[in-house]
Amino acid sequence: MFINKVIYLIQEGFKTIYRSLIPSIISAITIGISLLVLSVSYYLYINLESFTSDFKNEYKIEVFFDDDLSQEASLNIFNAILFIDGIEDGVFIDKDAAANIFKDEFNEEVTKIIGQNPLPMGGIFGISSDYRSYDSMSKITKEIKYIAGVEDAIFPQESIVKFDRSIRNLLSFSFLIGLFIIVVSYFFVSNTILLVVHSKKDEIKVLKLLGANDLFIKAPYIINGILVGLFGSIISLIMLFLVDNISLYIILPYYEFNSANYNFIVTFNLFFGSFLGLISSTRSINKIYKK
Repeated sequence: MFINKVIYLIQEGFKTIYRSLIPSIISAITIGISLLVLSVSYYLYINLESFTSDFKNEYKIEVFFDDDLSQEASLNIFNAILFIDGIEDGVFIDKDAAANIFKDEFNEEVTKIIGQNPLPMGGIFGISSDYRSYDSMSKITKEIKYIAGVEDAIFPQESIVKFDRSIRNLLSFSFLIGLFIIVVSYFFVSNTILLVVHSKKDEIKVLKLLGANDLFIKAPYIINGILVGLFGSIISLIMLFLVDNISLYIILPYYEFNSANYNFIVTFNLFFGSFLGLISSTRSINKIYKK
């Protein structure tokens, strides 16, 4: 008996879609476009994180030792810096290496310009992932400067500040766009389903007069919303498949994107589409049912 009721309610849900085909299609397309935008935003977020990580791998602190230090003393300071919290690794720069760096930078040999090599020894230090921020690198740099024998320690402060600010702004903007899309989709789909339910309000009143319980009356419309959400999810996944294949020919030759977790995207689309349809239809039927 219970199974027969469930089958009947599901059939009624499909019939409701058929009876209001155009509004149902519009709702499904709206959900599909919303899910597409959210899925693409997630995909871009993954690649933004990867790009950010790659960029921050280049965060370095350059340290210059006093010019009158011997190579042994310079190496001792270099090794001491390696034990500072936040320092991941380092490359020791002796006078010859410093001269080679000068030549690469200016395409001139320092000994030919000055007659000798006045460049100090030093080191270039990589930063651990948890310390790749302006505040953390500033603290590390100050700690290095307090070490006897260190003449100076520098890092690209302005570039890091600008990059961190840009990433924060971009992530905040993406979050607001996603939130806006969810809210707009909810109200649009909810109001579209509301029109469908409103057209059936006389039928609902008759069922109430006949003694039908609340669940029996509401269930077909709620199932209708879930089905519309599922159809929207399928539309989104089809469009994502097309976008993914098109990007292989347009974007991939110029930039290699990281693969997204397709299982997560499929699950997210199916779940969120159904959920959006569920809450939209529940809101609509409750609004009409109370009248």
